[in-house]
Amino acid sequence: MSLPKKEEKAYLKITESGEGHTILAKPEDGDALAALFLQYGMSCERRRDREPGQDALVLPPGMNRAQAETLLDGYKNAKGS
Repeated sequence: MSLPKKEEKAYLKITESGEGHTILAKPEDGDALAALFLQYGMSCERRRDREPGQDALVLPPGMNRAQAETLLDGYKNAKGS
């Protein structure tokens, strides 16, 4: 059994692009984040292979960034994940 690397999800952050708020994520993190946002009634558009080995989650214009940051921080800091 191996322990998770320290802060292995620290790379996840919301950035601004011409499309709106965007999160670049590894596919496995993208899967979990898309489901998490949907669970809280926040849709996002998934764009696979936006960059090598990373998908983009594009949040719709007008989405509350503070709420999205809160969900992302909760995901990044979840124990055992």
